[in-house]
Amino acid sequence: MLRILAYGDSLTAGYGLDPADAYPAQLQTLLKADKLEVEVVNGGVSGDTSAQALRRVDWTYKRGPFDLVLLCIGANDGLRLLPLADFEKNLTALIAAFKKKNARVLLLGMRLPKNLDANYRATFEGIFLKVAKKQKIPFLPFLLEGVATDQMLNQEDQIHPNREGAQRVAKTVRAFLAPELRKFLNPSGAWR
Repeated sequence: MLRILAYGDSLTAGYGLDPADAYPAQLQTLLKADKLEVEVVNGGVSGDTSAQALRRVDWTYKRGPFDLVLLCIGANDGLRLLPLADFEKNLTALIAAFKKKNARVLLLGMRLPKNLDANYRATFEGIFLKVAKKQKIPFLPFLLEGVATDQMLNQEDQIHPNREGAQRVAKTVRAFLAPELRKFLNPSGAWR
């Protein structure tokens, strides 16, 4: 069985949702419908910054090992306007920590609300691509693509996806994940 860790903040944890409705659980359902033997573990903690996420890698890995890590962290760094040099350093260290544990890391990017400083926002969003290229890992530019600006797909706070929004996120991640999953399959369709 392939084990996937979805690692991040409230967007991964499923803030305001039943655990079965968070995107990692819905992703597992979609992958099982694709006849894949996969376990997707939710490693999201609401409110986490990149520094906090870095400190809990070993604790989370008590539930490991994992073959793949879907890393989506940084929204709280950005919303709090934390120093971007620290964010880049933490993101790089997180990827290194998971690679050290022999997991393949996939980076899921984040965007900030347009009401924040344009320069800060552009630099923040550019860090994801910069780090992904430097680390040579697959990169999805925006986890909430097609969800973030749709009021019908978000909870009242217009930040966190509702059940339907999380389902859309799960479908986006499944499509992004598909080429990676093929690398783990033998020609017969069984896991290597």
